[in-house]
Amino acid sequence: MSIWIDDLIPIWSVWVLPYLIFLPIWISGLVWAAWKMDEQLFRSFISACLFVLLSAALVYYFFPTYVKRPVLPGGNWTTRILQMVYQNDGDYNAFPSGHVSQTSLICLFYGHLYPSLMWLWVGMVIVVIFSTLFTRQHYLADLLGGLLIAWAGYRFGLYLYP
Repeated sequence: MSIWIDDLIPIWSVWVLPYLIFLPIWISGLVWAAWKMDEQLFRSFISACLFVLLSAALVYYFFPTYVKRPVLPGGNWTTRILQMVYQNDGDYNAFPSGHVSQTSLICLFYGHLYPSLMWLWVGMVIVVIFSTLFTRQHYLADLLGGLLIAWAGYRFGLYLYP
């Protein structure tokens, strides 16, 4: 699902660090949600997470997409980490971006819980977007799909448990 703009985006292997750091942030976000959210909001959050994960899995299965992995120049330590990410990542799970959808979903609910920290939640989503672009883990369409599915999951969760 590449477009011409995707070819203009450089590879910066140092962005693999925030890309990987968000994995434990998701786990921490789930634990914090279980601890801090009231029962109604937590049910909404879990319903939204299941909606996003199931929807993405269905898209991956019925409409598999991939990102063409570039040859990585140089051999510094961040490049080697990025090469390991490429080797261990699935081949047909590009659209929608799981990193963007999960981070966005967590940040939407945390924005609901802590609206005064909205700058932090938006900043986290922006960092994840940049990290997925600059590591060539996703194309722009994948990121937009991740944002849309996160918003749909958020609305779905709040609809089920207002």
